[in-house]
Amino acid sequence: MDFMQDVVWNNPVWAWTLAASLVGVSLGAAWLAARLLRQYVISSAEETESRLDDLVAEIGARPIALIIFLAGAYGATESLQKAQWLDRFLWSFFVVGWTVVGTVFLVRLLSGLLAHYVQRFADESEQALYRQLVQTVRSSVRVVVWVVAALFMVSNLGLNVSSLLAGLGLGGLALALASKDTLSNIFGSFTILVNGPYRVGEAVKYHGYTGVVESIGLRDTKIRTFDGHLVVVPNALAPSSVVENISRRPSFRSLFSLRLTHDTTTEQLEAAEKIVRDAVASQEGTGEDIRFHFLELAESSINIQVIYFIEQADRILDIRHAVNSQIKEGLRRAGIKLAFKTITLSNDRGESERQQ
Repeated sequence: MDFMQDVVWNNPVWAWTLAASLVGVSLGAAWLAARLLRQYVISSAEETESRLDDLVAEIGARPIALIIFLAGAYGATESLQKAQWLDRFLWSFFVVGWTVVGTVFLVRLLSGLLAHYVQRFADESEQALYRQLVQTVRSSVRVVVWVVAALFMVSNLGLNVSSLLAGLGLGGLALALASKDTLSNIFGSFTILVNGPYRVGEAVKYHGYTGVVESIGLRDTKIRTFDGHLVVVPNALAPSSVVENISRRPSFRSLFSLRLTHDTTTEQLEAAEKIVRDAVASQEGTGEDIRFHFLELAESSINIQVIYFIEQADRILDIRHAVNSQIKEGLRRAGIKLAFKTITLSNDRGESERQQ
């Protein structure tokens, strides 16, 4: 075994053997750690309802294995005698390696946790907005974590970071000023998301426009007006604008008048009320509150005011059409006549009456 004492590149053979053994052991430990983490932690996590266990196990398996391998490799290099420049190079290499692996693991973990906790509260109608918000926050988290990691790495490499921090401060100020409008729109998107003044598919009156919300993005809200025009409203206006959400009304009031002739009897008036109530009640999507009032005795008619409520906003016109048709047919069958306005016209040959 005398050959173990032979010197190769400033180190005896036994030192090279030890270093190689450390690398091999660390490689095996890294493989075993990743396998155990995936096999036992993930399998036990599947027994729980939470997705967090699966997330941590899936994201952490490879970075933990790499960190174990790099630690063993660093120990192997430290056991050898080497030139000072090579020692500095290897130290820099391992610092960069540990920093990159740790940063990748942290970024993935934070992004996964963020997606898990935010998207669990998302409605299907708002998936697009939630995805954009999550993506924006993820990007911001990545930038912040990588900047901190870069500063840590530069500092451990022996470089002065004071001038770099000063430059980052000035650059950050310039970036904030340049992206003022963009940040305002993103803040407005968060306001819409948290306060929920409107959602996709709802009819709103917003910033002077009335229509249906087609989409909510990070920058703007698209509204399709009832005239068919597409209006794009910046989300920066959301925190300071008044939004009238038409779709969230519990019901829509429908009011109209019946003008009956003066020869309408009390029995016919009661029959007319029953006809109106039956016509409204027979329609799906109407409320139980039906109001029928003898409002006034006018010069040419008996005026009845009818009020009922429609609970299905998408069927307002259809329900009104059906109710009016049924009332008209019911009045005709009951022999109840509708009154017409009488206008008196005068001329040189006398007076005549015309009905409208």
